[in-house]
Amino acid sequence: MSEKGGSSPDPAIYGSARGQSSKPRKLESILFGTVAGAAAWMMIDLLGAPHIFGIGSDAGLIPFSIAGAILALTRYRALFPSVSFVFLCVVIVIGYTGVVSRAMDRFIRVDAVPTAADAVVVLSGGLTADGYLSQQGLDRTLKGVTLVEDGVAPVLLFTRENRTARGVKSTNAGDQLRFVRLARLDRVLTTRPVKSTRDEALAVADVARHRGWRRIALVTSPFHSRRACATFEHAGLTVSCIPSDSRDVAIKRLVYPHDRLVAFGLWLYETAGTLRYRQMGWI
Repeated sequence: MSEKGGSSPDPAIYGSARGQSSKPRKLESILFGTVAGAAAWMMIDLLGAPHIFGIGSDAGLIPFSIAGAILALTRYRALFPSVSFVFLCVVIVIGYTGVVSRAMDRFIRVDAVPTAADAVVVLSGGLTADGYLSQQGLDRTLKGVTLVEDGVAPVLLFTRENRTARGVKSTNAGDQLRFVRLARLDRVLTTRPVKSTRDEALAVADVARHRGWRRIALVTSPFHSRRACATFEHAGLTVSCIPSDSRDVAIKRLVYPHDRLVAFGLWLYETAGTLRYRQMGWI
């Protein structure tokens, strides 16, 4: 009993109530941290950063969510919400302003179409999990076929890319040859399997030396053109750089947030690739 005649709170009952009230707060923190971690990864993925390291868009979602849930129970619980906010601001600036447009042009190299070249070389643009050409691969193939039809060169050379997805092997040669048959082209070649732009340059240089070619018209995607053509020139080839048309990103008029964000991701990827190739002495 207290001095005023009241009873003091039972410690056992008070402790139990406090423990029960802390459980919802802990669950709330875990849920908040999970969502914050997932949001951080989504913002990073929107900017195209994972692709620099060859990581898929879905690779970091679960790890970031788990990390966010764990950190939410520590003194670092504000980390992922802060990261999400910062990257959200970056996404808004890039997607809804024109700041990226001026940075894009320096990666695009456009040479005059030669009146005569020994071959038109079309670089691989990736494969889907079903074994079909990606949109960039289709754009490059269409441009290469058009150049040969226009008489730029008598030979069309494709670089060949192989892919294994869940035990199923595929190659880009099938789709490429379908276009060749539609265009009824006669002189079509493919390289050995390649895995990178540097590998493509060495494979094409081997074919060029064997056949005595002096000049090639090189077809690749716009943002890839400067690094690719520099790599081929470093391999000893004389190159006319001809970017393909871009159908997945409207690079001539970057007016929509989606196009701006994709273009920024490509810019980021090519910036990292260029620095890497310079470090390796490949350009």
